Amino acid sequence: MSKMTLDDLLRMNSVTIPGTWAAEVMKMDPTRLIGYAREKPHLVSFPYQLSGNRMHIPRIPFLRWCGCTDEEIKNKALR
Repeated sequence: MSKMTLDDLLRMNSVTIPGTWAAEVMKMDPTRLIGYAREKPHLVSFPYQLSGNRMHIPRIPFLRWCGCTDEEIKNKALR
């Protein structure tokens, strides 16, 4: 299975993404990202919500955190 890319996230229309996808885009271990969110939340500078062992991240704020402009987000999502 291929890894999730920033371009994949730009083309989606979902409101939230799982932490595992964000970790793939960030090229880090998903367990580490979720661990940081749980144990050192000051290190995770984008919005997220933990629900049990799952991490939910609002897609558009995450894309902005990754450096995408509102224009890029709007144009890619329309395709």
